[in-house]
Amino acid sequence: MAGSRSDRKPSTREIEHKLFAAPSFEQFLQENGDGMLTPKICYYLAELCRARGLKQAEAIRRSGLDRTYGYQLFNGTRKPSRDKLLQLAFGFGLTVEETQDLLRTAQKSALYPKILRDAAVMQCLYKGKSLEDLQALLSVLGLTSIGGGDRDE
Repeated sequence: MAGSRSDRKPSTREIEHKLFAAPSFEQFLQENGDGMLTPKICYYLAELCRARGLKQAEAIRRSGLDRTYGYQLFNGTRKPSRDKLLQLAFGFGLTVEETQDLLRTAQKSALYPKILRDAAVMQCLYKGKSLEDLQALLSVLGLTSIGGGDRDE
């Protein structure tokens, strides 16, 4: 029956408890491995497009990414850097929490409010500001722009 308790995915805390309670990592994986797959970032980006009603081209344009590079991210032939993911977050109009999810999915470090540049990003995301607004704020603060000096990974 759909929506029954057995269909419910375990919470992060429940998975953590199972991880620590398992006698070995191998046993933990044997019992919980099906839910442990890390989704490819290209699938996550495609889902964001679907959920936001955007075409890939529009998401790439709104993110300020090079068109070719953007399509490589969407088809999985390029792995995005943290800054490219932040550009995408602004292009998709994500919230702070949605951006943190995007970063986690791509196995990048989360935004940390004690780091000035990250705090500026978080504030702009929270206030619904544009990528251009963020870039202007970073410039005023004398900080590296999003994508500025970013090495593609």
